[in-house]
Amino acid sequence: MVIAIVGILAAVAVPAFASWRERQAVESAAQSLYSHLKQARVLALAENRSVKIAFQNSAYTFDKDTTGNCKTCKNEKVDLTQFSNRITVKSSKGDITFTSRGTATNTTVTLTVGQSSRKVKVNIIGRAYRQ
Repeated sequence: MVIAIVGILAAVAVPAFASWRERQAVESAAQSLYSHLKQARVLALAENRSVKIAFQNSAYTFDKDTTGNCKTCKNEKVDLTQFSNRITVKSSKGDITFTSRGTATNTTVTLTVGQSSRKVKVNIIGRAYRQ
């Protein structure tokens, strides 16, 4: 009898836990991206140069060196599989470049794990918003 009750509880709890883990993975990845977007804008303004965030399928590169001779570029690759090995990232307009004035192109970045997703938006004046 006790084993049957434990089995029923496990059958109910496991899917809920899996769903919770997906939501947490997406939330953590979105927070990481959001922080880097804000940092990229500040860096572009402070150093009076363009700062690019380049997206791959499940990763992005913060402050990507696009010229090959940027001595101050960080080229920091952030692998989002640290949050979940099933995560994907898609940008509505490709890579995001912040100009030396802090502006950027209106872009929506969607992070997805299973049924959970989170959007991070950047508006034309370079401000990032989580949704």
